Amino acid sequence: MRTVTQRTRQQPLRITCHNSTYRSPRRPFWKHYKLNVSWSLWMKIECPHGLTLLIEPSHAAPVVAIQAWVGVGSADETESEAGLAHFHEHMLFKGTEKRGVGEIAKDVEGVGGHINAWTSYDETVYHLTLPSAHWETGVEILADVLQHSSFAAEEIEKEAEVILEEIKRAEDQPSQQLSQKTFSLAFETHPYKNPIIGTRETVAGFTRDDLLRFYKKWYTPDNITLVIVGDIDPEAVQAKVLPLFEGNQNAKTQRHRTQEGPQTDLRLGHIVEDTQESLLHIAYPIPALHHPDLYALEMLSVLLGQLESSRLDMVVRRQKQLVNSVFCYAYTPRDQGLFMLGGSMPPGHERQALAALLEELEHIQHTPPSRQEVEKARMIIKSDAIYNKETVQGRARALGFYEVVAEDLSFEERFYYHIERVKPRDIQRVAQQYLQLAHANIVFLTPSQQPKEERLRITEDDIRTIHKQLQDAIPPQAEEDTHQPYQTTLSNGIRVILKENTHASLVSIRTAMYGGLRYETPENNGINHMISRLLTKGTASMDAETFSLVTDEMAATIGGYSGRNSLGLSGDFLSQYLDEGLALLADCHLNPLFDEEELERERYFVLEEIRAQEAQISDVVFRLFQEAIFAQHPYRMPMQGTPESVKSLTPASLKAFYDQLCAPEGLVISVVGDFEREHLLTQLEEHFGNMPSRTLTPPTLPEATPTKTPKTVTSVKDRMQSHIIYGFLGTTMYDKDRYVFEVLNALLSGQGGRLFIHLRDEVPLAYSVSSFSLELIERGYFAVHIGTSPHKQPQAIDAIHTQLARLQDEPIPTEEGARIKRFLIGSHAISRQRNASQAFAFVLHELYGQGLDAIEQYPTYISEVTAQDIQRVAKQYFDLQNPTIAIVHPPEDTTSKEHTDEPEHQE
Repeated sequence: MRTVTQRTRQQPLRITCHNSTYRSPRRPFWKHYKLNVSWSLWMKIECPHGLTLLIEPSHAAPVVAIQAWVGVGSADETESEAGLAHFHEHMLFKGTEKRGVGEIAKDVEGVGGHINAWTSYDETVYHLTLPSAHWETGVEILADVLQHSSFAAEEIEKEAEVILEEIKRAEDQPSQQLSQKTFSLAFETHPYKNPIIGTRETVAGFTRDDLLRFYKKWYTPDNITLVIVGDIDPEAVQAKVLPLFEGNQNAKTQRHRTQEGPQTDLRLGHIVEDTQESLLHIAYPIPALHHPDLYALEMLSVLLGQLESSRLDMVVRRQKQLVNSVFCYAYTPRDQGLFMLGGSMPPGHERQALAALLEELEHIQHTPPSRQEVEKARMIIKSDAIYNKETVQGRARALGFYEVVAEDLSFEERFYYHIERVKPRDIQRVAQQYLQLAHANIVFLTPSQQPKEERLRITEDDIRTIHKQLQDAIPPQAEEDTHQPYQTTLSNGIRVILKENTHASLVSIRTAMYGGLRYETPENNGINHMISRLLTKGTASMDAETFSLVTDEMAATIGGYSGRNSLGLSGDFLSQYLDEGLALLADCHLNPLFDEEELERERYFVLEEIRAQEAQISDVVFRLFQEAIFAQHPYRMPMQGTPESVKSLTPASLKAFYDQLCAPEGLVISVVGDFEREHLLTQLEEHFGNMPSRTLTPPTLPEATPTKTPKTVTSVKDRMQSHIIYGFLGTTMYDKDRYVFEVLNALLSGQGGRLFIHLRDEVPLAYSVSSFSLELIERGYFAVHIGTSPHKQPQAIDAIHTQLARLQDEPIPTEEGARIKRFLIGSHAISRQRNASQAFAFVLHELYGQGLDAIEQYPTYISEVTAQDIQRVAKQYFDLQNPTIAIVHPPEDTTSKEHTDEPEHQE
C-alpha cells in the first residue's frame, strides 16, 4: 500500500492504492485444494472538498456500478427526525435543478441501466448499474442528485403519502411487525429500536425546512463516499468526478448516539396477528462490528442455521419437524448488534419449537462443534468474498460498507484473516458468553384466528422452566484440568503427550527416541548428529529446497536434534498450520532420504565446525575433561564426531543406523499449544500409526567409576589464558540426589554464587567462573570451569578445592539455602512459559522413564533439600584428593613471559 500526494488548486489530493493478494488462509503452495481469496486493485482518493472516491477497475464485463454512500442512517436521527434519512432516499429521486420528476430514472434507463436506493440504520445509499460506455452519465446523475435536489414542497407532500403507505404495508406484514418488535425489545435506549422508515406521526409532520436542515447537516462531501467499480479507466474517473463536486466545501458532521446498556434479564414479546402460521424470533445482544468476538459469532451463526446441513435445519426442521423454516444470523451494524435465530411453524408448535431451538444452543455451549462443521462454515463465509466479486454491484456494495460503516477499507482482509483462525473452542466460548437466557429477547407472532383456548400462553417463568429442563437433560461433562498433560498411546505403541495451551496461536511438537552418543562407537561417532541434520534435508516426497520453501511460507521451524541419550525432531508452528506442519514433520521422521548430495554438503559444514572448535579453548578443555571423566563410556566422545568418523559416514550407514533406532515402542511424541485434542490424535494416528514395529536393542555399556587417583590431562594452545575444569563423577537422572546437585550447583554458580564472589570479586583469579551439574542415564559429572592467567593456575585450583571443601565441612546458612531454592523454583517456572520448553521436558521425561510427575514436583523436591543433604552429597561425590582435572594452557614460554604482578582486568 502506498500514498501519493498531488496538488489540485493548491490543496492536497491523497490517493491510496491497494494491490495486495491476501491468501486466506496463508496456505503452503503445495495445498492447492484450499480456497484462496484474492483482493483486487482499488484506489481511495480523498478529495480536497472532503469527498471520498473509491475506484476498482474490473474488466470482466462492460458494466459499471456507481454507488453514493452517505454516512447517515436512521440511528443518527433524533426522536422528532424519525424517518428523515429514509425520506431523503425518496426525495433525491424527485427532481433536481436540471432534471424534473421522473427524469432521473428515465435518463438512467435510457442508457440501459437501473437506479435505486436503500436506507439502513447506519447509511443511506444511492446506487445505479449501467453499461460502462455510459459511466459518465451515471456519475453526472448521482452528482446532480446528491448536490442539487430541489425538495419541492408539493413533492414532499406527495412523497409523505407514499411513505405513509409504505408504513402501512410494513404494518400489514407479519414478518416486518415481528422484526420491529424484536428490535424495540432488544434496544431500549439505542436508536436501533426505532423503525427505519419512521412513524406515521413523524412522517406526516415533516416540512421542507426539516428536510433541508437534515440535508445540509449530513449531505456534505466529507460524509459521502462515491464507489465506482467496473469497466472503467481510473484516471478518467478522477478527472470526471473531481470537478463535479468542487463547488462544495468541507463541513465536518458529528454523530451522537445513545449506547445500549447491558441486558440482565430475559425479555418476552407476543404479537397476535392475522396470519396462517406462527413466527418466532430469539435475539441476543452481541458487540459492535470491530469486536474480536465478531468472527466466532459469524461462524456460529453459519453452522447453526445458514446451511441445509446446519444444526437447526437438520434437527429442528427435518428430524423433529417442528418448524417450516428456520434461520440464524449475526446482525453486526456499526454499534451493538444482535445474534438472531428463529423460524416459522404451524400454530400450536410454538412452545416445542422454542424448546428445540434453545436445546441446540445448549448443545453448542456444552460441546464444541466438530472440526468438519467449523471448516464447512469457514468455507461458506470465505466463499462470500468470491461470490461478491462476481458482479460489480456486489463488489461496490462491499467496498462502500467497509469504508462507511466499518470505517476501514482493510476490514475485509482482516475479517477473513481472523475467520481463518476461529477454532471450535472459540465458537463454544462465544455461545456460552452471549447466548445466555438472561440475555435473550424472545418474540412470538401467532395467528389471531386461533381459538382462544389454543392460543399460545407463555411467560418468562415458563421459558426459564423449559430452559432449566433442557440443561438438566444434558449429561454433565466431567471437568478436565486442561492445564495437565494428557497421555495416551497410539495403536502401534507410540507414546503421546498432549497439553493444550490457548494463550497464543502456537503449537510445539517434539519427538524423541533412544539414540545419541550412548549408541555410538569411535568408528561411527557423530552419526546421530549427522542424522539430525539430514532428517529435514529431503524425504521421498520432497527435496530439501522445497521443504525450506514450505516451512518458510508457514513461518514454521522443523529441525532435528541429537544429544547424549536421544535423537528426535522439533517443530514449532502457528496453530493454523498444525495439520500441514505435522504432516511435514511425520514425513521427515518416517521417510528421510539421506541423500548423498545433501550428506556431502552437511559433512563439509560439520567438518568446518569441528575445525572451528579447535580454536575455542573452552570447547577443547571440555572435550579433554569428558574424555578423562568418562574413560571408556561413549559419553566421552564429541557429539559432532571426529574428522575421521564423520568422513566415514555414508547414506547407507546413516539409513541402517536410523532404521535400527526407529521402533514405535521407543518413540515418544509431545505436543503443547493451541490445538483440538481429538483431531490431533486422529492426525497422529494417521501419520504415525503405521510405523513398522522393530526390536530396539539397548547398548551394553561399561560403567563409569570414580578415579582412585588424581587425574590431570592437559593440552597446549597458543592463547593468553589457561582454562581449567575440575570435577568428579556425579549421579544419574533417576537419583533424587540430582535435586541436591541442582541446589549445590546454584549455590556455587552465577553472579551471586560462591565461586563468583570468592574467585572473582574477592580474589581476582578470573573473569568468568562457573559450575556444572550434568545428570544422564548413566552417571554424569559435577565440574567447575575457570579461565585464568597461566601463572594463577595453582591458585585457581586451590581456590576451587577450598570452596568445595567448605561444602563438606560447613552446613550452608539457612537464608542462603532459602535464597537459592527460591531462585531455582522461580527459574523453573520462567523456563516453562514457552510451549517448546514444556514439550521438550515432557518428551524426555517420558522417554527416560522419569515420569511427568517429576516436572510438576520439581518445586517440592527442591524445597525438600536440606543443608545436611548438601553436606552429604559433597562428601559422597567430591573426592577432593582424587579429582579429575583438565587444563588447556599456553606454551611454557608464554607463561614465563607474563608479568605476574600485573593486576587482573576487572569489569
